[in-house]
Amino acid sequence: MPKTAQESSRSERAAQTRQRIIETATRLFARRGYDGVSVDEIVSQARVNKRMVYHYFDSKSGLYTAVLASVFERMSGIELGLLADNPPPDVAIERIVFAYFDFLKKNPEFVSLLLWENLQGGKHLNELSPSITKAPILERLGPIIEEGIRSGRLRPDIDKRYMLIDLIGICLIHFSNRYTLSRTVGLNLEDPAVLDEGVRHAVALVRHGFLKE
Repeated sequence: MPKTAQESSRSERAAQTRQRIIETATRLFARRGYDGVSVDEIVSQARVNKRMVYHYFDSKSGLYTAVLASVFERMSGIELGLLADNPPPDVAIERIVFAYFDFLKKNPEFVSLLLWENLQGGKHLNELSPSITKAPILERLGPIIEEGIRSGRLRPDIDKRYMLIDLIGICLIHFSNRYTLSRTVGLNLEDPAVLDEGVRHAVALVRHGFLKE
């Protein structure tokens, strides 16, 4: 039975309220971590009734895991489209590096939440398993690597899991350590021109590391 106009309006308002809570909590948790933020502060800044947090998320912990799911799903959405056309390995590598740089630049809260979650031993992320996984991109990367090895374009000792870890690490360091590196190496890693140069260096590095050129 189709929804009435009133029911549709109520559902839309509920979705907007839930999303506002998520967005506010994302900003606050990214800034100060799970332990540094109270539910009272979240509802105050989101301008919602406190009971809405417990209605939609059951608890502060439930809200935090929803925040993690939201930001990880953003990255998963990017990853799914990268290798859909089964590109050759050199193209696949470049796409991943450029996509990760672009995502991390546009989603600084993802970087902060990732760092906080690692400091806490991944305990909240564990509650989302297996919904948060790199399996989809690894499944698409596997045949590309196998074909690259068969054709002689890739080194024969490559493991797709380590390749992905290396690609993520090379990209992530520009954002996770941007303040300390900017101070210690004399490059402003918040400067778009510096990041553009960083992408080019990262692509050149992984090409020489993985490809037989």
